[in-house]
Amino acid sequence: EQTFRTDQDNGLIYADPADADQAAECQVYFRNFATMAIEHLVACGFPRCKGGIMASNHKWCKPLSVWSSYFDDWILTPDPQEVLNATIFFDFRGGYGELELAKRLRNHLMQRVQGQDVFLRYLAKDTLTTPSALTFFRNFSVEREGEHKDKLDIKHKCLVPFIDYARVMSLKSGVSETNTLGRYQMLEQNQAISHGMYQQATQAFEFQMQLRLLHQQMLHEEGLEPDNYIDPENLSEMERRTLKETLQVINDIKAHLRNEFRLDAA
Repeated sequence: EQTFRTDQDNGLIYADPADADQAAECQVYFRNFATMAIEHLVACGFPRCKGGIMASNHKWCKPLSVWSSYFDDWILTPDPQEVLNATIFFDFRGGYGELELAKRLRNHLMQRVQGQDVFLRYLAKDTLTTPSALTFFRNFSVEREGEHKDKLDIKHKCLVPFIDYARVMSLKSGVSETNTLGRYQMLEQNQAISHGMYQQATQAFEFQMQLRLLHQQMLHEEGLEPDNYIDPENLSEMERRTLKETLQVINDIKAHLRNEFRLDAA
């Protein structure tokens, strides 16, 4: 779900070379190609990923077999770094070129992840680590210091739990969709989540995305760099009340994950 504030997150996948000589040629060719592509995206206004999640990074410019082995390792030996990689890369979609390669990688992922309860449990547990956007007294949990003091991080504290929940439930249920709202729709159709949860989550997500987009559009029109930090004091009373109601849904999401993956079990 890209907005006015978005950097690059991409990789490059190519068909497996026939032999060692072709493999060496492909490595040089696609690395140069990816570097040029990244520079073109920068020129179009998409800043580089600070974490290096770009096709110009040789680690993320690989043939299908290597990408498949990456995914296997992340699933079969989950640790904090592997879980982080999964939250980034498992939402991939084919963007341009021979899209059949992306389709084959998606199929490989969906087959591999089925029955991998340990990995899914790690992924679900990671979703619960997102800091609450509301304090004990139902006030907004804003930044206490720095350039965003007294502002709420609507991306990480508000939207990310909905995105993470949709991801882990989709992987568990065999839903290959990667768009968050699309995932919720498929989960509800497959009876992986209740109709009530579907309605609550999608309405909350859409409202928060609307606030985020309006905030970023306002900054853009003022000639400022769009960000994800909104000032609750700039919201109307109705908007503040509605936002708090949507944040309460996150508690329902986390409760469902605890029950679904038995995260409270010893």
